[in-house]
Amino acid sequence: MERDPLGFVWRTAPALHLAAFALLVVAFGLAWVALDLLRIALDIGIGGTAFESAPFASFLRLQIDLPDRVADQPLVLFQGVSLERTPFIFATAASLAALAILGALLTLALRRTEAAIEGRVTARLRRDIIRGILNARPSAREDARQAAALASEGLSRNAGRIGAAVITPVMAGGGIALALLYALRTDWRLALALAVLFAVTTFVSPSKLEAEEGAETTRRTEGSALRRALDDLVRRLPAIRAHGTAAQERARIEQDLRHRAAPVRAGDRQLAVAASTGFLVTVLVPAAIVALGAWLSLSGRATAGEVTATAVAGVVGALALSAVMRWRQDLASARPLFEEIARMLGGFQARGPYGGTTALPGAGALVARKAAAYDPGSGARIAGLDVSLPLPSHVAVVGDAASGAGVFAALAAGQLEPASGELTYGGIDLKTADPAERARRLAYAGGDTVLVAGSLRQNLLYGCPNPDAAEIEHRLTDAATAVGLDRLIHARGLSGTVNPGREPKLAAAIVDARRTVRAALAAEGMEDLVEPFDPKRYNHQATVGENLLFGMPLGDTFREANLPSHPFVRAILEAEGLTKTLAAMGLSIATSLVEIFADIPDGHPLFDRFSFFSASERAYFGDLVERQGERRRGTETARDRERLMGLALRYSESRHRLGLVTPDIEARLVAARAAFATLLPLSLKPAIEFYDPEALCAAASLQDNLLFGRVNHDRAGAEALVRRLVRRVLTDRGLDQDVMRIGLETPVDVRGSDLAGNEIAAIDVARCLVRGPDTLIVEHALAGLPPGVAEEALTRLRRALVGRGLIVVFLELSQQMDTPPFDAVLRFDRGAATVDNRRRSVAAAQIPEPVA
Repeated sequence: MERDPLGFVWRTAPALHLAAFALLVVAFGLAWVALDLLRIALDIGIGGTAFESAPFASFLRLQIDLPDRVADQPLVLFQGVSLERTPFIFATAASLAALAILGALLTLALRRTEAAIEGRVTARLRRDIIRGILNARPSAREDARQAAALASEGLSRNAGRIGAAVITPVMAGGGIALALLYALRTDWRLALALAVLFAVTTFVSPSKLEAEEGAETTRRTEGSALRRALDDLVRRLPAIRAHGTAAQERARIEQDLRHRAAPVRAGDRQLAVAASTGFLVTVLVPAAIVALGAWLSLSGRATAGEVTATAVAGVVGALALSAVMRWRQDLASARPLFEEIARMLGGFQARGPYGGTTALPGAGALVARKAAAYDPGSGARIAGLDVSLPLPSHVAVVGDAASGAGVFAALAAGQLEPASGELTYGGIDLKTADPAERARRLAYAGGDTVLVAGSLRQNLLYGCPNPDAAEIEHRLTDAATAVGLDRLIHARGLSGTVNPGREPKLAAAIVDARRTVRAALAAEGMEDLVEPFDPKRYNHQATVGENLLFGMPLGDTFREANLPSHPFVRAILEAEGLTKTLAAMGLSIATSLVEIFADIPDGHPLFDRFSFFSASERAYFGDLVERQGERRRGTETARDRERLMGLALRYSESRHRLGLVTPDIEARLVAARAAFATLLPLSLKPAIEFYDPEALCAAASLQDNLLFGRVNHDRAGAEALVRRLVRRVLTDRGLDQDVMRIGLETPVDVRGSDLAGNEIAAIDVARCLVRGPDTLIVEHALAGLPPGVAEEALTRLRRALVGRGLIVVFLELSQQMDTPPFDAVLRFDRGAATVDNRRRSVAAAQIPEPVA
């Protein structure tokens, strides 16, 4: 890649630069005409010199003054238009206005061109960096990380300078040349004076820019030092309060800051001197031109219009010179970025691209000859490995983290490269294999699973070469079932929602299935496992707030946290006499929780699961309980009451079991529910969707719509029994695939906070299975699973890969996991391997059915 920014920018968009240069040529021509019009307006229009001898003057007369020895008269290109004085002045003003508009349009076109150049350059830079990162070998991962930082932060900081990198010096040079030439047209002494002033400006401007940069650097340094000092002060607060050292700390910090402020004050003084000098030079340019022009006018060598136009040209030249100085500084800042990018891309190229273009066979022997490799992540290594594994077959690789078993799996999958020796598959060196082809033939599920932003479906299809294939739904289902994700997907589907507007048939089918679910519960004597939603009954499985609304909020208006402060809700609660009741209930909850969790630290799972308030609110509610207990005057403010009511609205009797919801409170809440629905203003109706026994609630989960109620948590195992019954009903009615589809469309947190560790690992295995590999290499998917669960997962996986290859890494291979026996067992110890070949035909009947 080109290391010089100017060369890189020019070669990326030469046509756009030529277009910009053409615009500059037109702009310089218009600027010359504008300067001459300014001269004409002052000398002829205002001074009236041409109207002293005649009532008319020639407007826009174009002529070239020739030397006396060449011709006595100037060469006239255009005679112009004869106008009286008043029309002449109006024509001059209109022409200047038209030129200003044309100049604005040219500026707009030039800026658009610069933006287009910037877009092309940054796109090419990022494209080169992305290509370099993707082609980087596994050993260059750290360099790839740095290149990614350059592509994002480095380019973002310098992007604004790139588009005009070549145009700015040409434009500034043209402005300076325009000023000098116009001054020379008037008088050579004016041109000489202007050149001297430009030379002085060239000497002064760099010092001003350096002073500005130095002052900014010292201020950033001072700000960082202040931040560190204040952070340290906050860290010391407990010791300051314990030992009474506030005065000493204040004096220490003030002394340190005075010391830090000295360079800032020095920089400010230097900047002030440089700024005043720069201002003086800027003002000196037109002042000197006017003074010299006044002297020349005494002898008739220059007119007032010529002097003024030359002074304006001098200001334009000074501005152009200042732009050149700043351009040089920007170029110096951008050059290291280009050099660093070029160095990194050159490093990627020197190592050679990852993989090649060679296709791999569907079967063959995986052969390692004197292979050695090192994993910098785990510190494990293998050396002198000689192994031959015929594939497809089922192979168990056994060894702990330091034995080299994981290194072999990563080596076979292309996550690591052999430091020496060779690794072939079907007689083809894997270094020369096409990376996409290698991932399809030898799929790898191991290491840290990378989740991508999007839905669960998008994560499972990550790496699938044909995600729109006709059989993709079947492949997704098979892969999810093989790794045990089908239950997770079904559960996520039940927690998802259905839009009746987009899927009216599915919405009607769910409402119809609701009746079947109720009938199935009654037929199997399990009606008490679900407490149904009934407009006239309190639901003990729902919170107080959910019982009040009897529906799902849409937006934030009726969110549970906002209910205590909402005027309409407060009016309903006041009418039913529930305000004080709920506040008292909230105080009881706060008192109980403060006492229960007194010895449990913040962040403890019990606190996170059962506490009504966050760790940051713990001190507030503790103080509130203490104030209420002491019965101080004015202890309960409106804010306290709302916070206590918020606790009560989050209370569920079946979950929290504090015995606070009495039959009387239940009756009043049901009455408030009816009043809420009846009196709800028309303007608030879009903020909530009520439950309706004969319709689907689009805002509620699919499970709530199917059950039209909540699972009774007072019954042990109710959740599992109800889910099993619901799934059976959905399967019988042909809705199971719709639920799976909804589950697959649910979003996934890229940090994996909404998934268990084994589920994240299973996603990695499933995305490999979806693309139908010839051999699957599994490293960490079974690690950490209980023995029974691991055996079941392995059984499902081996059944899914009958007739295809499977390489699984184990810490140890139990008898249950080796039933039926693997075709080969590869045992690693301290980087060396021994092979137990037990090649046999593995039929589907030999692998037992997994436990349902």
